[in-house]
Amino acid sequence: MKDLYKLIFELKSAKDIEKFFNEIFTDNEIETLSKRWRILKLLARNYTQREISNELNVSLCKVTRGSRILKDKNAIVTKYLIKEK
Repeated sequence: MKDLYKLIFELKSAKDIEKFFNEIFTDNEIETLSKRWRILKLLARNYTQREISNELNVSLCKVTRGSRILKDKNAIVTKYLIKEK
């Protein structure tokens, strides 16, 4: 995994990162990653877990996992989403 982290860090543009993701991940994996990110963004915007579950057609367990991440004030995702508001 460290090789992958290093490679992503070295990519120079969003276009290169997108191309890399499309080369290495399946369409289903990209869709799963996209949904996880959307869950986190909606939680950061104070949507309820049930609203997110219904809107994205995902289980409450997946939404709860995202909620736990956002409760961690040291999580990188939390810091990014708070800054984005």
